[in-house]
Amino acid sequence: MSFERFTVEARKVVVTAQEEARLLKHNHIGTEHILLGLLDAPDSTAAKVLHQLGYDKETAQVDIAAVVKPGTQELSGHIPFAPRAKKTLELALREAQQLHHTCIGTEHILLALVREGEGVGAQVLAERISPISKIRAAVLASAEGSQDVAAGPWPAGTSATEDTVSAASALAGGAPVGSHHLLEAMLRAENSMAAKVLRELGVDPDAVAAKIDELDPETTTDANPEEAAARKMEIRLVDDEVHLILRDPATVTAAKKVTELSNGPIQGVGPVAGMFVPLWRSTNQLLLQIQRVLEPEPGEEDGSAASNVAKVVRTVLAPRLRR
Repeated sequence: MSFERFTVEARKVVVTAQEEARLLKHNHIGTEHILLGLLDAPDSTAAKVLHQLGYDKETAQVDIAAVVKPGTQELSGHIPFAPRAKKTLELALREAQQLHHTCIGTEHILLALVREGEGVGAQVLAERISPISKIRAAVLASAEGSQDVAAGPWPAGTSATEDTVSAASALAGGAPVGSHHLLEAMLRAENSMAAKVLRELGVDPDAVAAKIDELDPETTTDANPEEAAARKMEIRLVDDEVHLILRDPATVTAAKKVTELSNGPIQGVGPVAGMFVPLWRSTNQLLLQIQRVLEPEPGEEDGSAASNVAKVVRTVLAPRLRR
């Protein structure tokens, strides 16, 4: 299936859905994984609508676990879409067309999920949100001026532009896309006009990457608190322990206060364990993502838009991770 008309957020949902399927060791991408992907993009129209209706990712994970059990084998290579998931993505195009929107955003995927009606995604939503038609009403009420719809001009670009914007978004991760993400993505876009011009002018992508790492974004208009905090983080393996280190002042101050109130370190024991689950899940997902960057799975590069983005991300990140 082609994702050329999908917004950046909608493409991220599809990529995340595959990650969710892999984490659950499922041999297909189902509507339940698409739902988790929608909720993993908190600033998207779909996630905002679901949050307004009292539904979040943690709730979805509980609901899905009650219906679909995890697999038993680690998966490698491409994970195919299940028929209902494929139908949902096809319906998303129809939803966009009916609303006279030029691109497919997360809101259209959510509308399609509800419209398909029989997949696990729609089933768990119907259990919590009654009637489920509330979702459609809420999406239509928020569609005007939404971020997903406002991103419409991008899908009208060339395939090189699509790949560049998607790769820049992937490089930014959960932080806002900066001009440095766009610059690296542009330089790595194979056969693009921009990359060709810059190379013929003698611009070396590796030299640009080194300079980006050298400069402090806090001295530029690309400064944002999320990336500043992330740049101070580190993961270390000490014997049989994984140490997640955060050094940003805000987190350190909060940790000091909590430690004082609790009279010492906090452990995931008893009911407290549930509070640690999101951190555990996020850390494991991060480690799996890094592993795939350093150790790509065979057959991953199939020429699709998603594989092109994955290739750019791998090219940009792998040398940094190996330092």
